[in-house]
This record gives sequence, structure tokens and C-alpha cells, in this order.
Amino acid sequence: MKRILIFLSSFLSSFFIAFLLIHYAALPTLRAYPRLAQMIERFAYTEAVLIAFIGLALFLLIIQLTVGHLSTIYMYLVYSVYFFLLFVVLFTKAHRYQAISWDFLDFTRNGLRGWIEAVLNVIYFIPLGSLYGFRAKSAEFIFLALVTITGIETIQYVFYVGTFALSDILLNFLGCSIGYLLLKRVYPIFKE
Repeated sequence: MKRILIFLSSFLSSFFIAFLLIHYAALPTLRAYPRLAQMIERFAYTEAVLIAFIGLALFLLIIQLTVGHLSTIYMYLVYSVYFFLLFVVLFTKAHRYQAISWDFLDFTRNGLRGWIEAVLNVIYFIPLGSLYGFRAKSAEFIFLALVTITGIETIQYVFYVGTFALSDILLNFLGCSIGYLLLKRVYPIFKE
């Protein structure tokens, strides 16, 4: 009975966190970009699907942490959807836009929206950092994360789909680092 209550509360908490993240942070920020707003409006169930994906992913992760077994199928499914969503957010938000920002703290000048976008930039890259954490040692992780993030920023600039911003590199690397450290902390549970 106690285990059922734990799973039920985990289920409700996961979907509540997903709702808060998507409804109050992710969608308002994404809608600020006209191209993404247009894509979101084309599909009437965007918010529901995103909440369902994030909520289910969190809930299934909690179950796996509880039982001490990490499913390979779960990893493939979650990372497949994650990479698709990351691609959409990173490379489809701007139409023929190119800029460079050398300011590490440019997000601080855009008020609340800038801070929310900064937090989302950190959150978006936590799963990538945890993926690197499965095999990479610390020095390898730092190299891989910085090359990946700098590559993404360069692609955005070269192909006119965004800004090459040092603040994004800093925030994305922070997210990767959080994911890497979380995995290094949690993964030994699964090995036992």
C-alpha cells in the first residue's frame, strides 16, 4: 500500500511539475518567437503533448530510480523525443536571422523574460549532460559539452537561424554540468 501511495504521489508530482514548466515557462518563452508561435498554433494539442511527455518521462525516471533498474528502451524513447524537441527549439525559432553577442550576461537585460529564457537554456541541456555522463570522464565531458554547444551556436549563426551568444554557451554548459553531475551521483544506484 505504501509503495502504491509513493507511485501515485510521484505520478501527480511529475505531471504537476511538467504543467508548471510547460505552461508558465516554456510555452510563453517559445511563443515570443514568431516562427515557433506559428508552429505551436498549428497543432492544437502542443501544450498537452509537451506536458504529457515531460510528466511521463519524469514519472518513469522516478520509478526506475525507486526500483534501481534503468531501462534501455526508456532511454532510447526519451532521448529520441528530446533530440527532436531540442532541434525544433534551437534551429526553427528564427527565419533568416543572424547575430553575435559577446556578452556573458545579456539575459540579465531582458527583464523577467530574459531570466526565464536563461533558466530554460539551463534546463534544456541537463539531459544532454546526463547522456555524456554515462561514458565520459570529467575532462572528456568538458571537451564534448563545449564542442557540442559551441557547434550549435555556430550552426545557428552560419545558417541564419539564431544568435551566436556567449551567454547561451555559458548557460547550456551549466545545464550540461548539472546533468553530468546528477548522473554521476545517481548512476551508481543502478550499477548495484
